[in-house]
Amino acid sequence: MTRPIVLCADDYAHTPAISRAVLDLAKRGRISALSCMTASVLWPEHGAWLAEVRDKVDIGLHLTLVDETPLTVGGKLPGIPALIKQSYLGRLDLAAIEAEARAQVEAFRRVTGFLPQHIDGHLHTHVLPGIREVVLKIAGEMTPRPWLRNIADRLPAISSRSVAVPKAAFLALLGRGLRKRDARMNTSFSGVYDFTDKQGSYGALFERFVEQRGACHLILCHPGEAEDGAAHADARANEYAFLKGPAFAELLARQDLHVGRFAEACA
Repeated sequence: MTRPIVLCADDYAHTPAISRAVLDLAKRGRISALSCMTASVLWPEHGAWLAEVRDKVDIGLHLTLVDETPLTVGGKLPGIPALIKQSYLGRLDLAAIEAEARAQVEAFRRVTGFLPQHIDGHLHTHVLPGIREVVLKIAGEMTPRPWLRNIADRLPAISSRSVAVPKAAFLALLGRGLRKRDARMNTSFSGVYDFTDKQGSYGALFERFVEQRGACHLILCHPGEAEDGAAHADARANEYAFLKGPAFAELLARQDLHVGRFAEACA
């Protein structure tokens, strides 16, 4: 019997190329979850496309609190270094963050007709001090309660995979505060790399991503197309090519794995 892993594609509705790639993988059964950027101007149109895959994947919110234009106020959201600094210094306007998070949840519900089945954050901002309390509060009000992305993993597991170890370890440390909370979430996490081919092809990296798994393992991915203005477009295209191709299916078969939705993988 094969074992399930959650494979979640991030950044849906960020650009048309990303949405096309994510939607195609969902139709092919190559991913089991996807996360939506509902603050995007593309969301109303791209969100409607998800009706085609509603019964195939878990559809969640990719809470966006950096770099983009917010739904609730004018201007542009801060960059990730500034947000991390402000969060650890206790200087965040948490009322404004809660208002923006609720607006993004409502934008999700308005287009899809249901609440997010899982919640994570663009650049992992959902785990930061202050923000994580907002996310936990909002998630706790939802029925059914959404899964939350745990980005904290065991340091020995990160070291053993030997993929972008400093970056993965830094994220794991950031995520410890959320991991300790009473919430529905995955127990182990991988998929982080430096968006280059310095450590080998994406297929070779993915082989390591499935090592040292916990009982409920989540892997994030960022599929897209090379002809796109999104950051890391070439890396996104490499991910997409691998995930839709035969080598991915062969890897899963070799490892006795299959992609599964949260309820199955985390039962």
